[in-house]
Order: sequence, then structure tokens, then C-alpha cells
Amino acid sequence: MPSKQKHYTVRLQILLTPQQNEHWQVLADSSGISKAELVRRTMAGCRIKTIPQVNWKCYWQLLKISEDINQIAKAQNAAVTQGLTPPEIDHIPFNELKTEISRLRLQLLLGRSKESNDEQENSDDWQD
Repeated sequence: MPSKQKHYTVRLQILLTPQQNEHWQVLADSSGISKAELVRRTMAGCRIKTIPQVNWKCYWQLLKISEDINQIAKAQNAAVTQGLTPPEIDHIPFNELKTEISRLRLQLLLGRSKESNDEQENSDDWQD
């Protein structure tokens, strides 16, 4: 069942200085939402979470590393199933490594560990 789309029909117009407009745009960009959504959430008194650009870059690099690890594991497993002897690599617990990378990616975006995220997940001020 598709989620309900909100249809905004009332327009609110405000005048800003160029500096204020730039400030709102920077906040919106760092939050990953539109400026209009940022204003709506701010007016509703919601917390706005910003994610530094460097965290996004690390997040995507960790994703690439995780995908590379997955490919190495698949190649090793394919060689074994075909009766070949795969090249020797140090024994690495691939699943544990992928789990740790996922945890690090979550920390980059949320600024906290999964454990504390689970505790605070229901405390988000903004409800759709």
C-alpha cells in the first residue's frame, strides 16, 4: 500500500536578505532536504539534523569498500565451488567486517552508534 503523499496547497511568501537566503540554503543542503521542507520543519519546532559533507564522502567510500569486500568473498567462494584453489589471502571474517563498515556508515550519518540510535529512534520530533 503506497504511503500518502502530502499535497501542499497554501503558499507562504517571505522576504529574506541574500545572507539569510544563503544561510537557509546551506542548512537545507547540509540536512539533505529542500529549503521549503526545512522551513516547514523549523516552524513546527522540529530538530534539524545536519550531516557534514565529509561524512557523506566517507559514507560513500565505506560503501565502495564494502562492495569490494563482497566481490572478493564471492570470487573466493566461486573458486572453491568450481574445485579451484583460490589465491591465499589472510583469513578475514568478511561478515564481521561488512557489519563493522555498516555500523561506521550509520555513525557518520547519525552521529551515534546503532545502540543509541535504537533508543532514540522513537524520539524524532517530525512525524509524516
